[in-house]
Amino acid sequence: MLRAFIFDMDGVLVDSEDISMQVGIAYFASIGVKAVRDDFRSSLGKGERGFFDGAAAELGVKEPYSYDEASAFFRSRYPEMIKGVSIALPGAVSIVKKARECGILTAVASSAPAWKVRANIAAAGLSESDFNFIASGEDIIRNKPEKDIYELAMIKLGVGSSEAVIFEDSAAGIESGKRAGCRVVALMTTIDGESAAAAGADAVVTDLSVLSNFSSAEEAERMIEEVSSSEASGAVRYGANLVVPLSRKMPWSFTEKRAVEAARKAMENAYAPYSGFRVGAAVVSAATGRIYAGCNVENSSYGAAICAERNAITTAVANEGVFGLDLLVVFSEDDPPAPPCALCLQVAAEFARPESAVLLVSADGKTRRHTFSELLPMPFIFPTMR
Repeated sequence: MLRAFIFDMDGVLVDSEDISMQVGIAYFASIGVKAVRDDFRSSLGKGERGFFDGAAAELGVKEPYSYDEASAFFRSRYPEMIKGVSIALPGAVSIVKKARECGILTAVASSAPAWKVRANIAAAGLSESDFNFIASGEDIIRNKPEKDIYELAMIKLGVGSSEAVIFEDSAAGIESGKRAGCRVVALMTTIDGESAAAAGADAVVTDLSVLSNFSSAEEAERMIEEVSSSEASGAVRYGANLVVPLSRKMPWSFTEKRAVEAARKAMENAYAPYSGFRVGAAVVSAATGRIYAGCNVENSSYGAAICAERNAITTAVANEGVFGLDLLVVFSEDDPPAPPCALCLQVAAEFARPESAVLLVSADGKTRRHTFSELLPMPFIFPTMR
């Protein structure tokens, strides 16, 4: 019988892994070492020391790297990065609140330091009182993939391994949950479905919204059993409907998937009474990883209309000022998916790099991927900006 939900924090309840990697990249840059996101991926879920020590090993850096200095750097930068924004992942707040309403015990079991766990809970729009128990990496000696933190959570909750379901997003976390004898549901935030299955996950979903629509513990149990069943275990669920075989890699990264969904939702609000051609767009900021969406807005004077791409870009500028365009998504009902118009490409050129990604997606799921320079090889640059 289901009695408890135990959540990892980063990549499960909050969208913070990319922010953490940005801070990690900034730290190594401060000591003269160039790092990229892939240098940190294998260390996700292993706690702060594992995060930095693992990246340092990946980069072959011994000096002047110092974990203590890296930790202090992280603590000085990370709170500012999440200040004033909600970093809750889809379904996170809902599943925690509904679990408590239905009498299901809830706990956080994160390898992160306690200060970061508390900061993430607040930034997600949750409170510490929403959980029956909160464990951080400071509460254990052996971190994930060892089982200690999940066993501690179960002891504190007073439940057995057959009564708890663990939600994880990393291979180390999945292994930790399985060593503790629990069912583990993996989220495709920092891990692809194939890797999650190989690590031992009982089920793989895109985010918690897939499992957050229940009204009793019994119904929650049935939902977990459904996604963990032999029939469903070979599938990854996109949202509530689309099912993709686990053996197939995710067509998009997690950030791309979120940007595509933001563009799709924006398209639904498009104002296109004259052309009937609806478009949604989303841009991803290179500095913050935040996503800004826009739709096309037509006007009877025609020339006053604004395309979705420019709408998204101006929204990004309104929120961040001058920003770097890391990714542009254009979602349309065209087949093949429509590219940005020449005017939008020229506007985007002000913020994009030649290698910035452009993802064109149609309503039926067809995708085309380009670099910005492929679509606009010779942008106009004002002479004083060259």
